[in-house]
Amino acid sequence: MRRDRIPTTIFAFVLGAGVGAAVALLLAPKAGEELREDIVEGVNDGVNEVRRVGRDLKRRAQKAVDGAREQVQDAIEAGDRAYSHAKNA
Repeated sequence: MRRDRIPTTIFAFVLGAGVGAAVALLLAPKAGEELREDIVEGVNDGVNEVRRVGRDLKRRAQKAVDGAREQVQDAIEAGDRAYSHAKNA
């Protein structure tokens, strides 16, 4: 699996799990109030999981940006050194 598809796959999994849980709760033989409580709990769990995954993806993206920024800065410095060396030669 390509790395750029991982967030989409995680989102699809979480969404599918949430829909599956909601359908299971709706089809379960429970009293109305108990069913509503279970649905609210399931939705809250899903929201918390999406938030956790979002924070994790944000951290990973920031690390990638920081790494790319360092590489660009290194390339600029190497170019400056090469230009100065060629100019003085």
